[in-house]
Amino acid sequence: MPGMSRLLDDGLSDLALEIATAGFVALWDGRAVRPEELAPRHPRRARREMAEMVKRGRAEVDDGDRVVGVHGLTLRPTRHCFVHAGRSHRTWCAFDAIGIPAALALDAEAQTTCPSCDRALHIAIRGGQPEGSDNVLWLPSATVRHLMVDFCATADLYCGRDHLEQRIDTARAEGEVLDLSSAALLGREGWVDVAGYLGGFVGGGPTWGRVNPMRM
Repeated sequence: MPGMSRLLDDGLSDLALEIATAGFVALWDGRAVRPEELAPRHPRRARREMAEMVKRGRAEVDDGDRVVGVHGLTLRPTRHCFVHAGRSHRTWCAFDAIGIPAALALDAEAQTTCPSCDRALHIAIRGGQPEGSDNVLWLPSATVRHLMVDFCATADLYCGRDHLEQRIDTARAEGEVLDLSSAALLGREGWVDVAGYLGGFVGGGPTWGRVNPMRM
């Protein structure tokens, strides 16, 4: 499988990556903003880059062309989220719900459901490290053309390996079974760009007025 640092940014331009990171900060604060607001010096290019990201499943926009999902965070309802400092942040998949708090070294609780039994799963995360449990994560490794369809749709957390194998033939399917520590390690690699922008905020979370890539 390609490095996780390339999963979110594979084939994206430097401007697209800047837009994605600025969009992540906006979504953290619950803000849906237009692409040109994320790159005010390059408004036309920002709109084109965002259209390409949406086409490849690396971003979501609403009917007003405002960014409502990028880099794993989303404002739309999903069955995955993490709670940090009393606020719930919805994510595209269970891997995001673990990987983002891990990359940002947060105290958080990842919340999702097991696809096999629909049981609610709650994973305590302290300083970016998940507490030990029998839960396992399925990490798809097939070719990713559309991130949300080819990866996020099946990057799920299960009660245990037995529940995972009720749905996935691990001998034939392209992917890996990970424990929580391994998932967190990959999360730190996958969101290294966001952590680089927001390093130093640990414990408080990225705050719009305090760290704003749109002004950089």
